[in-house]
Amino acid sequence: MFEKLDKAYAELKRIRAKRIEWENKEKAQEKRCAELEKTCIHEIMVSEELTPKQLAELIVYAKNNLPGDKPVNEIVNTEKEDENNETEE
Repeated sequence: MFEKLDKAYAELKRIRAKRIEWENKEKAQEKRCAELEKTCIHEIMVSEELTPKQLAELIVYAKNNLPGDKPVNEIVNTEKEDENNETEE
């Protein structure tokens, strides 16, 4: 009589376990991406022989001198949209 209910709860338990597994994979991948970003920035600093102070000054300069006084996110998103448009054609 309760076989369907037991199966439904078993499936729910399996799904929850998978969700937890995927959430852990997501967190691990986010951490990996953050580490790779840091590595890329460090490699740029080393190749250009920048000190942390010089990098900070460069970032401040870039923020204050963006084309058209647009926010960084807007400029970056526009560039990504341009790339997407090129690949669709």
